[in-house]
Amino acid sequence: MLVRDWMTHDPVSVGPTTPLIEVYRIFKEYEIRHLPVVERGHIVGIITDHDLGRAILHAAADGAPRTVSDAMSHPVRFVHAGDRIEDAALLMHNHKLGGLPVVDDTGNLVGILTIQDLLEILIAELSRNR
Repeated sequence: MLVRDWMTHDPVSVGPTTPLIEVYRIFKEYEIRHLPVVERGHIVGIITDHDLGRAILHAAADGAPRTVSDAMSHPVRFVHAGDRIEDAALLMHNHKLGGLPVVDDTGNLVGILTIQDLLEILIAELSRNR
């Protein structure tokens, strides 16, 4: 089983200068919790709902405007579409990650793999084994 078979293709992404209020809007609109941060097509970070909450608290404390680059996690761990799903799941488990950007051989973002995707695999496998 490969990452490409279960990832979300062409995920929504943001740039490092995106205002955090826009990240909040995207999270709500798309009902997601992880946004890859891309610059010139290449992954440079990831921002999660947890990162956003922490950044909002900091902004409230000091009143400074915040952008994605202030809150994103980087460097970011990622996988390739051709990687085995087991390896991606182990990486997520070992590093307590809720999502992994998926890149092609040149480092361009092509997808995202999340805990939700792994749960879909589990459900499919359990249903098949009934």
